[in-house]
Amino acid sequence: MYQLTIEDVERINNIEAQPGRTAFVDECGNFGFNFETKTSSKTDGPSLYYIVCAVVVKNENISSLESETEEIRKNNGFQTGEMKSSKIGKNHKRRRKLLADLLTLDFSLVILIADKQKFYQDSPLTNYKESFIKFLHQKLYDEMYGMYPKLKIVEDEYGLSEFQKGYRKYIRSNRPQLNLFNEYDFDYINSRYSPIVQIADIIAGSIMQKLLDKEAPDVLKMFESKIRGFVNFPNEYPSFIAGIKADKKFDAKIYALADHCATQYIDTNKDKNDEDTRMRILFLKHLLWVVRNINPNKYVSSNEIIKVLSELSNRKIRRNYLYRKVIAPLRDAKVIIASCSHGYKIPTSIDDIYSYVNQTNGVVGPMLERVKTCRQLILAHTDGALDIFDDPAFIKYKRYFGDY
Repeated sequence: MYQLTIEDVERINNIEAQPGRTAFVDECGNFGFNFETKTSSKTDGPSLYYIVCAVVVKNENISSLESETEEIRKNNGFQTGEMKSSKIGKNHKRRRKLLADLLTLDFSLVILIADKQKFYQDSPLTNYKESFIKFLHQKLYDEMYGMYPKLKIVEDEYGLSEFQKGYRKYIRSNRPQLNLFNEYDFDYINSRYSPIVQIADIIAGSIMQKLLDKEAPDVLKMFESKIRGFVNFPNEYPSFIAGIKADKKFDAKIYALADHCATQYIDTNKDKNDEDTRMRILFLKHLLWVVRNINPNKYVSSNEIIKVLSELSNRKIRRNYLYRKVIAPLRDAKVIIASCSHGYKIPTSIDDIYSYVNQTNGVVGPMLERVKTCRQLILAHTDGALDIFDDPAFIKYKRYFGDY
């Protein structure tokens, strides 16, 4: 019989301490790989993309969010009908107005985008629909469980898709056995009576519109501050690389190395149960999300990182904790993180590395000069008899100051 360890108990306590949340899930697109008829419709043929959007809300805020969403629905011309992306179509002005209104509400997002065009030709998943669906189950579950280990999931019961039918079963069979509180539960609701499921429909549909029409509102950038989890499948970024090669500062080798180091740390440590490791993984995921999908040159501020990690933790993350328990251990683990006064990022150029070195030198350089002054004073006072760098622990500083 399995006996709980101290780490197991700590993990369970951390989960129990988290606020109760509910994820309202909807999807856009369908399965199938015959792209002769290119459409985003759910019924007219295979879609080029498959998108799942989860709107995550603290349970205590559900009632107020439903009321606020209902007001937005009425004010955006839906009258008595539910908000649906398909009803907006290519009316970009109306969609942009609705998205701007939804942006004012209090919720978070977990998003999965599967670009079927990038793998259908060579992938066995195209021949086995169940394998493709199960693979998406795994990707979405890993992301959602990493962000929210305590969660109830609500999906639209109307016309339950193959994805929805299988996801409930997948989570029940893959949920960690140590989750004694049965934290992942499911419910289904008609989207007509759930304004929050309608938010998921609007966002998923708007992402699809942007992917198919460059003139459509860029919902990912608009909702950047709300996105806590993001999955691209397959995990390739050729368009990202192509898009920033025009920037003369971009260095593909530096970016590839930094991306690899961050991704490798996540993959190696994702099954660990301690909260510090979980915070490091969430920190890296946020930086990767920003560099890959928002702006490769953007530094993410400490305040933004603290806000994100605090929301996903069971406590208020302090700046000192961010430095000592998240960033420093990641750098010790050979993860390359650029930093400057503006914040942190996955480096994409040598300038990013120089910024980090200059910032470090600005702190360490003056400290070393003070140590050098202290050493010289003691040497002078003892006629050279006492050199504080003779201690074996400090021999390396003799090399630094050029003694040998």
